[in-house]
Amino acid sequence: MSKRAKPHVHPVDEAWLALSSETRIEPDIDIVDSHVHLWDFSDPNYFADSYIRDAKSAGISSSVYVDCTMAYREDGPVELEPVGEVEFAYAQANTSPHDVSVAAGIIGWADLTLGKGVGHVLDALEVAGRGHFRGIRTRATYDPDTAAGYGALGVGPSHILRNDFMLGAEQLHAQGHVLDLYAFHTQLNEVADLARAFPGLPIILNHIGGPLGVGRYADIGERVFADWAQGMTDVASCPNVQVKICGFAISRIAIVPLHARERPYSSMEVAEFCKPWVDHCLSAFGAQRCMFGSNFPVDKVATPMLTLVNAMKHLTSHLSHSDRQDFFASNARRVYKI
Repeated sequence: MSKRAKPHVHPVDEAWLALSSETRIEPDIDIVDSHVHLWDFSDPNYFADSYIRDAKSAGISSSVYVDCTMAYREDGPVELEPVGEVEFAYAQANTSPHDVSVAAGIIGWADLTLGKGVGHVLDALEVAGRGHFRGIRTRATYDPDTAAGYGALGVGPSHILRNDFMLGAEQLHAQGHVLDLYAFHTQLNEVADLARAFPGLPIILNHIGGPLGVGRYADIGERVFADWAQGMTDVASCPNVQVKICGFAISRIAIVPLHARERPYSSMEVAEFCKPWVDHCLSAFGAQRCMFGSNFPVDKVATPMLTLVNAMKHLTSHLSHSDRQDFFASNARRVYKI
């Protein structure tokens, strides 16, 4: 993806979000946000100070910054341009003293199709992260439907099964990093193939496996869910794969609708939208391989942070305290070493 390509992000209406009357519900446990972006792509900008306010409202103690093509270098070798984003994330983590650990772990981007040549890029990312860099994210999202896919800004079909990509993944594994992976539900068989090819590589599947809800998928929700559930069960059979429970308001996924309302959804309403998807992830992967993420500020267009966290508490209320702690914090702390 080009460093100049800005993802389409709806503007955030802070006054509308403030109409929510939620208060924090029990349990009051440690929460690590495994998926957050900081950027100037949205209106208003969303940097560390904004995130800290949202995180504190919901009791979040730490977060993992995930690549979003922010602050790429404007000159130098093309393959090293994404080093600028890790430098940016580290700077955001150290803007001022606070009680929310922003970007405790940093996931950047590197072009794994460089094969063995990606090694020096990973080295540069690690130096830029100053102890916070943990790995890279690959956006493998492809669909021929123009409403669902990313077109010229995306990648081609079967990107993660290319020979050159596999050589790059081998280098990533050898250097002890993790692979965050964003793919659509139509590609889950490829995710499973990649995971089986690298059984020792920690793979963190983003956004509950990307079930599409737009374009040709908009009117076949039951079929999408069935195909997604089957694909997720297959991926869950690979013990090196974790799944992030987030991304419900991404426009391509559209599980939490973005249509205009007088006031934001309640946490119980958000939980109702998300329940079948979260239930299947917990059943297939177990609480020890699921982790909470906010996907803010993308998902902020639909719900305040506190409402989102409360919804996840509702959806995990049947779990033991230990399983809930794994879901909300321990898994992310283990995988991202924070």
